[in-house]
Amino acid sequence: MKFVDTVKRAGRNLREAKIRTLLTSLAIGVGAFTITLSLAAGSGGRSFVEELVSANTNPRAVYVQPKQDSSIPGAPGAGGVQEYSDAPSVSYGGGFQLTLMKEADIAAISNIKNVERVDPIYNLNAKYVTAEGQKKYQAGLSTYDESITLEYAAGTGDDLANNEIIVSEDYLKPLGFTDASSAIGKSIAVAVDNPLGVEKLFSFTIAAVSKKSDLAVSGSSDLTINGPASKTVYEYSEQGTPLEKAYMGATVITSSEDAVSAVQSTLKDQGYMADTAEDLMSTIFTFVNVLQGILLGFGALAILTSIFGIINTQYISVLERTSQIGLMKALGMRNRDIGRLFRYEAAWIGFLGGAIGAGFAVVLGMVANPYITDALDLGKTQLLEFHVWQAASVIIGLMVVAVLAGIFPSRKASKLDPIEALRTE
Repeated sequence: MKFVDTVKRAGRNLREAKIRTLLTSLAIGVGAFTITLSLAAGSGGRSFVEELVSANTNPRAVYVQPKQDSSIPGAPGAGGVQEYSDAPSVSYGGGFQLTLMKEADIAAISNIKNVERVDPIYNLNAKYVTAEGQKKYQAGLSTYDESITLEYAAGTGDDLANNEIIVSEDYLKPLGFTDASSAIGKSIAVAVDNPLGVEKLFSFTIAAVSKKSDLAVSGSSDLTINGPASKTVYEYSEQGTPLEKAYMGATVITSSEDAVSAVQSTLKDQGYMADTAEDLMSTIFTFVNVLQGILLGFGALAILTSIFGIINTQYISVLERTSQIGLMKALGMRNRDIGRLFRYEAAWIGFLGGAIGAGFAVVLGMVANPYITDALDLGKTQLLEFHVWQAASVIIGLMVVAVLAGIFPSRKASKLDPIEALRTE
């Protein structure tokens, strides 16, 4: 028999046992449904993480810290009595000591090939913020990072001058502004204490008003100033302490994305801890992959169960059609054609189960996506991201599994003796 004729004949045979075929297909469909949803959740999760990375990090950035290992006094894992080191550091409870980065480190890193610039990470602490005629309010102060995407209610943070500041929209009414536009160009004062408790007011002009971004890992800082202004504030607040001209770390901006790997390798060779944006987000990727793996495991378990259903269905079909098989052989159909006919029937069952399960998963996912997005506050991101090639792969894969499951019944059918088969009632 020709291929097309065999496929058609296999389909007609299954239609003669509609209920049995449907029930077996639905068993496969459960696995197809679970696998399709897990693939969609994995794709959506990875896309969301990639959006987070692009919105909150610079692909050309490498985040650097002094290496904290057992060779450093007070570091975790350092056993016994350690030699004193005059390297700047911060001590925490339990004897833990965090070694800081010095100006010499900044200069050395700046000389590495393909390094465009090095931005120290300033640990800024504002005492309060106020405006003329207004009360004093607590506020967080941070350095402007061009790699983090900010959304603005008014103004812009591009080319932020040393005397300019970005204010969160939460501070508009407390500081006496009616709306975001009216705050642009107005002055506010940020108070900072030095180690002796002497307060100093730093005056800034509002250049922009920021609002919450859906893709921000953490909400935008209350107050944001540029690098040079951050350095001035930091030096005043830490003068005379071990933190003066010492930093928790630095952000290294490379000349291109292609140079990131080489710069990271060089920094590690020189004894620094160096992480890229992808490294910092790797835990999230791992979580997504593990979650997807668990869901795929449930789908595989459902398919494994359905394999026995296919074998049972096909085996019963062989028993019910024994005399028909004998007649086909008597009319000249070869053993391999008989076996192929039953394998195609199994393939049809796999196709129907895969199509039902994958189709239902796509429809349910499209309906549920808006509700999931609202519940998880994902902004415009859809958690379930469907791709045609994934659904097609699931269906084709299940057809292959079904064919493999149908090998035993098909072999039994092909080996039936035609004389004995014709005698069967």
